[in-house]
Amino acid sequence: MSPSTSSSSSQGDGKFHFAIDRGGTFTDVHCTLPNGSEVVSKLLSVDPANYDDAPTEGIRRLLDEYDNDNDNNDATAATTTTTGKRKRSCYQRGQVVDTSSIGSIRMGTTVATNALLEREGERMGLVITKGFGDLLRIGDQTRSDIFDLTCKAPEVLYEEVVEVDERVMLSDFFDENKSDEEIALLEQQQQSQPENNDDGHKDTDSNNSNYYSSHWPDAGIGLRITGVTGEKVIPLRTPNPDAVRASLQTLADKGIQSLAIVFQHSYVYPEHEKLVGDIAKSMNCFTEISLSHEVMSMVKLVPRGHTACAAAYLTPKITEYLAGFTKGFDDGLTKNVRLDFMKSDGGLTPVNDFGGHQAILSGPAGGVVGYAKTSYRPSMDGEGNATNKPVPVIGFDMGGTSTDVSRYDGTLEHVFETTTAGVSIQAPQLDIHTVAAGGGSRLFLQNGLFVVGPESSKAHPGPVCYRKNGYLAVTDANVVLGRVLPDHFPHIFGPNEDEPLDLEGARNAFEELAAVNEKEAGGRTIEELAYGFVQVANEAMCRPIRNLTQMRGFDITKHALACFGGAGPQHACAMARALGITKVYVHRYGGILSAYGLSMADAVVEEQEPAKEVYAVAKDTGFDEDRDPSASTRESRLAHLATKARSSLMKQGYAEETIVIEKYLNMRYQGTDNAIMIKESQNSNVKLPYAKTFIEQYHREFGFELEGRDILIDDMRVRAFVPGATPAPPPAVPLIGPPPPAGSTRAYFENGWETVSTYNFDDLKPGHEIQGPAILFQSISTIILEIGCKALVTADGDLDIAVAPKTDEDDTKHHLEEEEKMEIKEDPVQLSIYAHRFMGIAEQMGRTLARTAISVNIKERLDFSCALFTRNGGLVANAPHIPVHLG
Repeated sequence: MSPSTSSSSSQGDGKFHFAIDRGGTFTDVHCTLPNGSEVVSKLLSVDPANYDDAPTEGIRRLLDEYDNDNDNNDATAATTTTTGKRKRSCYQRGQVVDTSSIGSIRMGTTVATNALLEREGERMGLVITKGFGDLLRIGDQTRSDIFDLTCKAPEVLYEEVVEVDERVMLSDFFDENKSDEEIALLEQQQQSQPENNDDGHKDTDSNNSNYYSSHWPDAGIGLRITGVTGEKVIPLRTPNPDAVRASLQTLADKGIQSLAIVFQHSYVYPEHEKLVGDIAKSMNCFTEISLSHEVMSMVKLVPRGHTACAAAYLTPKITEYLAGFTKGFDDGLTKNVRLDFMKSDGGLTPVNDFGGHQAILSGPAGGVVGYAKTSYRPSMDGEGNATNKPVPVIGFDMGGTSTDVSRYDGTLEHVFETTTAGVSIQAPQLDIHTVAAGGGSRLFLQNGLFVVGPESSKAHPGPVCYRKNGYLAVTDANVVLGRVLPDHFPHIFGPNEDEPLDLEGARNAFEELAAVNEKEAGGRTIEELAYGFVQVANEAMCRPIRNLTQMRGFDITKHALACFGGAGPQHACAMARALGITKVYVHRYGGILSAYGLSMADAVVEEQEPAKEVYAVAKDTGFDEDRDPSASTRESRLAHLATKARSSLMKQGYAEETIVIEKYLNMRYQGTDNAIMIKESQNSNVKLPYAKTFIEQYHREFGFELEGRDILIDDMRVRAFVPGATPAPPPAVPLIGPPPPAGSTRAYFENGWETVSTYNFDDLKPGHEIQGPAILFQSISTIILEIGCKALVTADGDLDIAVAPKTDEDDTKHHLEEEEKMEIKEDPVQLSIYAHRFMGIAEQMGRTLARTAISVNIKERLDFSCALFTRNGGLVANAPHIPVHLG
């Protein structure tokens, strides 16, 4: 698509600054021009007939368009002569790009995600503590589908395993009832010797590999050493360098060049991992060596091992992609251009520090930053003064295959253990919930219900209206309902890629569906059938939003909805009304918000260490506010982590005064397994401030508190960042009434067919008001204003949409109308909608139970039942847990 420009209040610094989101289908480019103006562009991510790399091509095109003989780099400057020929040709396709005009490049990419999903990462080997070679293959008892009889375990990432004879023991329980004299005696002893060798002599040389391979160490014998957490550890067995080198050589001989080194207690005593890592480096056989304590120093061995494997498996793929990317530019790219990548936690990191385990959500993270910085803001008056506080925002990113939802309330919300493609990743990631419902989700009539997804028609063959013999999908429903206008959609379909969307083909597909499923269709018209599917799709996408808010104790009606992605604005108003949300934001760059978010992202460095501290000591009621057992070491450890993080950012070239430090404690009740990351309170007048915040958050999420339990610290974390640009809230604009419509069309809404006005988004001016129902179109998306909605164009050119909520009077009228009919009819659409709602309630019950449980049977095997019943005991909905308890 051709680029479009907009003005900016910034003056520019004479350089081009690029922010690029490389997605699976499209690559989006946002560029700040040397004079401060902005330009956006979109191109196919894969087009081998025309270019090798989409981000490189996107940069080349914009430089070729706007870097015009250095004539002040005006965005509006003519780029052609009167004869139509270009004045310069410095950026020819196929030649390396001159980087002298480039100031910075920021990128988000799906390279790592795709490599993980498709298992196309680097060949790698796992180096693990002896006796644990099968641990990651065994994993835990979690199953993605507990009713799948085949129960196929996900493939592990490594090809070969090397077990290293090393052993570290935590001394606390062993020494618990021993005197100081007994412990001193144990420290003076040496490990017992193995049996006689073949020559009849005892092997007293611990460097002999036979010693290491044939004899287990004795518990408790050896020096007590203070580990990272402050706990005492006993190094029972140190790795034998010769044996390690020989084992690693067998991996190298098989062509393996990437290693993940995972030892049992390296989170508290990392010396053995460091030793083996140094040996591997000295061999010069391995290009990637991931040490689990460096990748993520947390207690749990299985997710820590999977994370180290993910880093070793994916990082070489990122390195390989970067090598191809840099080939398209001259040497100035690595010398003079700042090149940063987006991490899964929503922060930027230099290219040299970008690891594969940090890249899983690299693409979606930019969108979260984008709506967080543009939608979370107070209302302003005409003088630029805030008139109220910002409200929390729900991000709604609807694409072709899936929909991502997230929440922002002043800080980015993170999770620290997630599972992607069967691999547990233990690293900070934005809390993004995904549901398999998008524009390409297929439509079915099954078992008396309207079913949307999870199967997708994908980009090829796509929905029926794409003219490629595709599948009936949500996009087809919107086309049939007149909500997507073929005349204002790119004409890229058909054999010659010059035809519009196929309305007639979509209608025929719905007719065929109704003919085959007469009972479920119930005599509905084509439009009623399509509208029913849209309602069910909306409810499917509302479900993760309820899980993100209501399940965690937040009032969903106190939020705004920020929608982006190509399909999001088509459904946002209807979903907001169903959720009770009264405000919807649509950014002018909503179709490329991930790239726009990259341009505003913070530079981030995180440091984290495990801990074993008591923060608050419980009394019969409440806590002893005069006791803080962790105080002596906590602040010094947090200060040390802050110094490390600050130094890392300063080495990247950021000034110390621009760096912001946030401190966190990962806390839990004694005897529980569910820790919550708590940010340092700004209220210095409260005793035990972390505990107060922890109790409030625990009560909000789970509905209860645990009296008589100490509060423990599992991890200490510091997040250092340099804030990126944040647009100022736009001032209130004088209302100038409705704009002249670009035309009119007939579209189907809740009351049936309506004649509605259509508007070109690019023609709207600040202060314009548009009353729904109406349709707004732009090159990157279509915006549907439902009945009762009113859109206001802000000073920045975005849309603020006020959604009229459903009233009690509306519900009462509906019930009276139903009672007047005196006949209860089975409605497949309503059944489908309420099936989603009831199932969502049952699932929320199950998630809360699993999160608060300690039992492996409950947390992993889901050996419990959560269900809803009628007052007569009839089953309404049971969540996907073991149903044996329901009777």
